[in-house]
Amino acid sequence: MRLQFTLILAVLLLPSQNAHARSSSEEAAIRAVLTREADGWEKFDPEEVASTYTRDAIWQNPFGVRLHGKTEIQKFLIDLMARPGYRAGKDTSPITILDLRLTSPTTAAVWSDERIEGLINDNSGNPMQPRHSYYLKVLVKKDGVWKISDNLIMDSIHLK
Repeated sequence: MRLQFTLILAVLLLPSQNAHARSSSEEAAIRAVLTREADGWEKFDPEEVASTYTRDAIWQNPFGVRLHGKTEIQKFLIDLMARPGYRAGKDTSPITILDLRLTSPTTAAVWSDERIEGLINDNSGNPMQPRHSYYLKVLVKKDGVWKISDNLIMDSIHLK
């Protein structure tokens, strides 16, 4: 009787253990995509950043720039990353994942944040205020590969 109970319990727990292992491997794959994207930003490499996005991705920053598609994102990043004022910025707190949720086997939502100082407005030449940015990224898995399909960047405004 005890052996039967042990076997039944093992059979019932096996799917949840497999699901946990799958969840952990999916989370690791998602983190790898986000690390590759962050590395691209760190190296000022628009192609590497764009490679982490889906062909039809949507990207919006806190300045009202809304881009549709990987090609449009890459074109914008080529210009942005060439600007001396942008390149002057330095992370004071690197990108940190706050929450990562697998919402389905092929969809995930990731919240993260970072802090940057030293940016310069290329039009005026004036220093910009330090930025504390929050990111909401939706990733999708297609053909076994995770990519970012949506990215919303929001800045925290600290009133003095």
